[in-house]
This record gives sequence, structure tokens and C-alpha cells, in this order.
Amino acid sequence: MKTMSFAKFLIKPAGFLVVLILLDHLVGAGFRKMYFSQRVGQFSQTTYAIDSSRQDIMIYGSSRAVRHYSPSIISKIVGLSCYDSGRDGLMIPYSTAMEEISLTRHTPKLIILDISPRELGIDQSKYDKLSILLPYCSKHPEFIKYIREISPFEPYKLLSQTYPFNSSLFILATNALFAKTVKKDDNGYLPLEGKMTKPEVDDYNFRMNRRYLKIKKRKDIPEDKGLWYLKTFLNNSAKRNIKTLVVISPTVLKNPFYLDNQTVEKELIVKLTHQYPNVTFLDYSSDPHFNFHPEKFSDVFHLNKWGSEEFSNSVAQYIKAKLADKI
Repeated sequence: MKTMSFAKFLIKPAGFLVVLILLDHLVGAGFRKMYFSQRVGQFSQTTYAIDSSRQDIMIYGSSRAVRHYSPSIISKIVGLSCYDSGRDGLMIPYSTAMEEISLTRHTPKLIILDISPRELGIDQSKYDKLSILLPYCSKHPEFIKYIREISPFEPYKLLSQTYPFNSSLFILATNALFAKTVKKDDNGYLPLEGKMTKPEVDDYNFRMNRRYLKIKKRKDIPEDKGLWYLKTFLNNSAKRNIKTLVVISPTVLKNPFYLDNQTVEKELIVKLTHQYPNVTFLDYSSDPHFNFHPEKFSDVFHLNKWGSEEFSNSVAQYIKAKLADKI
């Protein structure tokens, strides 16, 4: 009698659990279909970069990669196809993940990595943002080691079919409801409009110098793990003997990294890139064509459309003159 009562006691929660699992699978399947049906926007760009990109030149990096490199201009000058797989707010761990998965199916002739010294600083957000890879883990288990950077429990959460899309719901809904308003990218490139003014640059310069007076005695503390990801990125290209450009793209202030106490991180980038014969380091942060030229910047971090076209032309001319016969 007691056994029967206990069995009845278990039936209800067990049934509830089954319903939850079925609901999770059903809703998750709907989210998955919606996600991978995107034809414009950051999710479609990421999907294309992971599963379909086979261009001769592949560009990696964060928002400065997305906004600064025009594949159309580079392709026209160099004569090679080009794709920009950079993504807003995502740094060297993401670039390394994207490079790894891309190289499993395609070997480009040239890789461009846009990087900033701050990517080697201590900043947990660069790992938390790897959640963008969650929807791809079922098809590409290679990404699981990257999402463990978010938390050691992250792989177990993938047992849920809805969890990989939780952070994507707002953008998915926006893209679905306002698809016609989402700006179409040009092979991953999304330039910014607008121009800074001289007073805005002067104010930014003043604030950075004032901030530097407060932090200049603080010791630079590069992150070993961030450096490890950069090494892994460069090792991946070196193993395949792929010519690689590591670029610090233009900044509105001249070499602003000392003001942000990131000189050690920058020196590490320079030192590391010089260890690889297939790698060339290009630093545009002290280029007078861009420093203190507000008309070429949309904000304090990013070139605008006109500045990015000028920069893309400069990079393309360098590739044509220095690397064309080697790739």
C-alpha cells in the first residue's frame, strides 16, 4: 500500500518533468529555426563566417574589424576575395574560435587580425560574450572549450534546447519584426556614418590625459590567458604557413595606449608577432593621416565610412606592394 502511494507521489512530478523537457525541445526547435533563418544582421554574419566563408582573405577582430575594413575595396585592389568576420564587442578569444573553426574547412591565402592592446588586459567580459557561440555548439563541438570560459557549468546547460538562444531573443524578435530596417553588410563590413568634431576630439584628449594622471602609477597587468589566445591564433596560421597581418588600426589620438596604461600589452603584441616568420605587424595608431582627424572618425574608437575606406585602401595597397607575390 505504501509502495503504491509513493509511486503515485512520483508520477506527478515525473510527468511535469517530461512536459518541461518536451516543451523545452519544442520551443528550442522554434528558436533554432528562427535563428538560422536570419538573412541579415550579426547572427547571419556569424553563421556565414562559421559554415560558409571560403574567401582568399579572412579578417578577424572586434568592432574595429567590422567597421574599419571594406572587403570590396581590398578585393578590388588586391584581386582576391575577402570576408570580414569581425564582431562587435568580441575580442581575441572569439577571433581564435572563429579562426579555428574556419581553418577546419578552408585555408585562406591571407589572414588579417585587427587587435587592440586592451584585448590582452584582464577583462572577464571578453569571455562572457562568447555566449554568441552557444547556438553553434551542437553542430560544432569544437566551440565547447571556448564556452567553458563563461563558466565551467556552461556545457551542461546545453542539455536545454532553449538555453543557447536566451541571450538572442531580443535581437531575433527585432530582426523578425523589422527585417527591412536591418542594415545589410558588405561581406561582413558595416561602416559607421557621422563625423566627430574638433571640440569632441579635444575633449576626449583632455579627459584621457586627466585620467592618465590618476592611473599612471598603476602597474600594467596583462592577462596570461589573453596572451595565450593570441599565441594560439598565430600558431594556427603558422601551422598552415598562412601569411598573416596583425594590425592595430587607426586611432583618433596618437598612440593612445600609454594614456590608457596599456603599453605593456602593446609591447607584448609587438614582441610576439615578431616571433613568427609568416606574420607582419602593422601599427596605424600613430599614423598622422588619421590622428587628430575628427572628420575620419564616427566616435572615439571607430573610423567612419570615409575614414574606413581610406584605411582599407591603405591596407590593400600594402598587401599589393609587399605580399602579393607571397600569397
